[in-house]
Order: sequence, then structure tokens, then C-alpha cells
Amino acid sequence: MPASGQDGSPSRPIQKDRAVLGTTAHLPFVTLSRQTGAGAETVARVLAEKLNANLPKDAQPWTVFDKNLVAKMLEDADLPQEIARLVLEDKDTTVQAIIGEVLGLHPSMWTIFHHTSDTILKLARLGRCIIVGRGAEIITARLKCGIHIRLVAPETTRLAHLEKHFHWDAKAAAKYLHEHDEGRRRYVKSNFQRDIDDPTLYHATLNTGLLSFDHTADLVARLLTDQSNQS
Repeated sequence: MPASGQDGSPSRPIQKDRAVLGTTAHLPFVTLSRQTGAGAETVARVLAEKLNANLPKDAQPWTVFDKNLVAKMLEDADLPQEIARLVLEDKDTTVQAIIGEVLGLHPSMWTIFHHTSDTILKLARLGRCIIVGRGAEIITARLKCGIHIRLVAPETTRLAHLEKHFHWDAKAAAKYLHEHDEGRRRYVKSNFQRDIDDPTLYHATLNTGLLSFDHTADLVARLLTDQSNQS
């Protein structure tokens, strides 16, 4: 996080939650928080496919927002796509960001963070979206139609996933896993003053070391159905 906001005022954690900006959502949505290598990208894709298979032909489809979330935020805020490298959730770009702000190369990171939060709220209010990471479970906590999921798995399982996916050796996979887990933990702590592993943030924590990605997606879909039936 930057040391100051765009107007020079001291930066501060995003309060209890920018979800106070809106509490209305008519269609369901899902947020996925994840440990690195727990399979969130695959689970999100499989879940969207399952949910879309049951929709009428002309209905608004389920859409996944993961790596494309930053691009969507920059588009909504009319900001250059080049800024994307500075707003990675799991990388510490503080020094680069501060230098860029001082030189006037881009808006403050606090401003960009607020744009990201606004985009997440906008998507959640539209509904039928699966939002991966970025503290979306906190930002949208007060919206009534959301299901918030945390994906975890034993470290050995996650390392095996990374080695297979990226064709890495054990050392490279371990470095990536630890850096990204720490980056995501830091992102949530610095921006929201919350612990990413706090179970009270989520409807369920699912272990993809014990559940297949397909079964995990089925369980999330069931939670959505149960919530819809209770509405």
C-alpha cells in the first residue's frame, strides 16, 4: 500500500468494508479465496461450466474473473493497461509504486485499490460471476446473494500441482508457492486488516487435497442452490 492517498492524505486500511457502498445484489455470485496451488483457476472454470449448463439459452452466463480482473478494473477506470504489473495481488511492488506516484507516472496505489474494490462490487451486483482473490469475500460481505469459499490443500499437494502445471522442479515450485501465499496474506492484511485464513470470512473452506476439483465445484454449486432455495 502507498504511504499516502492521491490527495496527499495518509493512507488507511479500507474500512469494514467497502461493501457498505452497496448491499443489493439480485443474482448470485461466488468469491474464491485460495492458497497457491489449491486449484482455484480450475475449480472456477469447472464451476462456471456446470452452472451455465443449467441456464436458459438467453440468460446472463456465469463468468470467471481471475487474472482478467485487473484488466477489467483498468478498463472501468479508464487507466492504462501498463499499470497492471504494479497491482499484482501476490507481489510486493511498494517501492516501484511509490516511485511511480512521486514521478506522476500513475495514480496512487490507494486510488487503484479503490477502483479495484469498486469493480468487484460492480461485478457482484451484476451477479453470476466467480471472483477469484483480491479480498472479494470482504469487499462483498454485505451483499446477500454471495457464497464465499476458501480453497486449501496440503503443501505437498499444492507443490505437486505447481510442478506439473509449470513443469518446474521442486525448488522453483516451493519458491513460487511461499512468495505468492505470503503476498496474498499481506494484501488482505494491509488493505483490510483481516487474516486471510480467518474461517469466519467464508461459508466454507474446502480441501482440494481431499476433494477433486470437480467435486469441489459440485459442492459450491450445491451451496448456491441451497442459498437460492432459502431466498
